[in-house]
Amino acid sequence: MKKYVLTGGPSSGKTSLLEELGRRGFYAIREAAKDFIIQKQQEGIKEPRLKKDFQEKILDIQLKREAEIPPDKEVVFIDRGLPDGLAFYMHRKQKPLQRLLESIAKCEYEKIFFLEPLHLYEGTGFRTESEEESQNISNLLKRLYEDFGYEVVMVPPVSIKERAEFVLKRI
Repeated sequence: MKKYVLTGGPSSGKTSLLEELGRRGFYAIREAAKDFIIQKQQEGIKEPRLKKDFQEKILDIQLKREAEIPPDKEVVFIDRGLPDGLAFYMHRKQKPLQRLLESIAKCEYEKIFFLEPLHLYEGTGFRTESEEESQNISNLLKRLYEDFGYEVVMVPPVSIKERAEFVLKRI
């Protein structure tokens, strides 16, 4: 099984690309934080990311999703890998969970596809970072994956279909 991570700053098109790859028949794992935030907001919790255990909950969801990948899947695309969680800890100047660091040390991703910003930054109910914060997170993510020794492939800001073709030619 080969796991490929789609990463990049907020509003870089990861979810749209993941959905396109899913439509093309590939196994796709959605972003844990986004799903969790939307669920909690539907339950009436306006800012779930401010809860003390937010990052721990995201880690639990991410680990569960990766553990539940059917063994017959040869290619898997993941919207944000485990090092993304570390980048958000660093961005917020928080001490990361030891369990996150241990999980990162054990994870094995084939390649990292880093989506360059689309230059249409848009805040949403679950995305609260400013455009400047988004750029800082983007820089952190790229550096972290490189520091962990992963091959980082820059995905240009073109249409979703062109991005999908770009990624598929490189797996």
